[in-house]
Amino acid sequence: MTLPPTADIVVAGGGPAGATIAHQLAGFGYRVVLLEKRRFPRHQIGESLTPSIFPLLDFLGLRPQVEQAGFLRMAGHSVCWGSSRPRTAYYSPDRHRRGFQSVRADFDLILLNHARQAGVRVVEGQPVRAVRPDGEHGVSVRYGSGERIRAAFCVDATGHAGIYARENLRQRDSVFQTLALTGYWQNARNPPGVDFANTLLEAYADGMVWSVPLHTGERNVTLLIDWRHSRAIKRTGLQRFYIEEVRKAAYVSGLLADARLPHPPQVFDASLYTARQFVAGRTLLVGDAGLFIDPLSSEGVRKGMASAITGAVVINTVLQRPAMQPQASEMYEAGQRDTYHSHYQQSARYYAEEGRWPDRPFWRQRRPRLESEPGPAASQQPPAAFSPFDSQPVSHLAVMPDLRIRERPVIEGAYVELRPAVVTPRYPRGLRFLSGVNIPTLLRCVQTQRAVTDILEAYQRHPDGRQSVPAQVRQVLAQLYQEGLLRPTSPNESQSG
Repeated sequence: MTLPPTADIVVAGGGPAGATIAHQLAGFGYRVVLLEKRRFPRHQIGESLTPSIFPLLDFLGLRPQVEQAGFLRMAGHSVCWGSSRPRTAYYSPDRHRRGFQSVRADFDLILLNHARQAGVRVVEGQPVRAVRPDGEHGVSVRYGSGERIRAAFCVDATGHAGIYARENLRQRDSVFQTLALTGYWQNARNPPGVDFANTLLEAYADGMVWSVPLHTGERNVTLLIDWRHSRAIKRTGLQRFYIEEVRKAAYVSGLLADARLPHPPQVFDASLYTARQFVAGRTLLVGDAGLFIDPLSSEGVRKGMASAITGAVVINTVLQRPAMQPQASEMYEAGQRDTYHSHYQQSARYYAEEGRWPDRPFWRQRRPRLESEPGPAASQQPPAAFSPFDSQPVSHLAVMPDLRIRERPVIEGAYVELRPAVVTPRYPRGLRFLSGVNIPTLLRCVQTQRAVTDILEAYQRHPDGRQSVPAQVRQVLAQLYQEGLLRPTSPNESQSG
């Protein structure tokens, strides 16, 4: 296919992150060319999509198509972790909230076709070879057998390949040096009842097993083991090593008693990594090109699509409002760093729960550093809801004296804008909304009122609060009080802050 010599945006990679950002940028009016080295549909591991994917599918207008694709729906995840007996966590108490066990070849094709329909020029079978700066404001993208296309911006969505990310941007984690050995079994059994399609995770002495069933009748059984086994794999042979390891996981292997493995297993690099920079000049990293989180989270696809939606707004802001480039880029950088660290901390807590084999290399290697790994996760995650003002009656509130409201970059529509946000040690990047409540506006109401009832009325009179529910606003006040942003006061005390 002959391509034009120029485009507004070139997206390298057509997976979920690449297709999503291409779709969004085309919707902003840009001429987008997407170059994908493989031809779709193509196999891809990572089939589990938790219910957290739904807001993104709704945003893209794709939920009906995904729901009609025939994917199995799982009610939760079952784990043999810290015990040989499985336990299950459901996505909702009534077990009606469900995710998807998708066939990635089908799911990814839905996203790529969606990008085509938005006007993206998709070219399959054309790998991107290199991305280089081209003048003061642009890039030159070399693809195929040496052809070039110039663009104002390039997106690296090439996943683990990281065609641009590997050029001194990627930072590989020293603890999670992990291999994934994947096989697709036929005639495997499923757990009974509502748990039949659940994601399964089983720890064993030398690693862990991640497994999901598919509507094709296959079951993906993936081993996650330490890189140190690579020599043993070469000595033993991949298939023999894989089958012997699977047998060590009693629960999952029990589902395979009558199953067969029609095709040889495959091996992938599943080591964790991040990037020292996610926006470099006129190139932006999205999805697994920028960072890779632990597969046990089953959040990789959602993470990649979320980065693409944000990344599209960042690129649009940089191109249309160059003065906002530093703020837009830093907002994206900080968001990606927080994503990596928060998932890292989740893994740390989860690995700490498995104490059956403290002296085995796989677990010994990961535990000590994980438990002390620094990161902003605790400060960036919204806390659980509190009962209104706990058990003590609080009728009047004041803002804490050291609380500050500062301009911070936020996404509004198609642009990154500077808007007021509350900056505290807990929220160093700024807190603007909680449960749909505009926090700076609410705190200004606290500064001008004393009584909780008057604060609620003042907020509802403000344009930001006219559609709010009083009980929800009161709940947010309680949360701010519990977090130490507000303090109790007397009716006669003057307000300050």
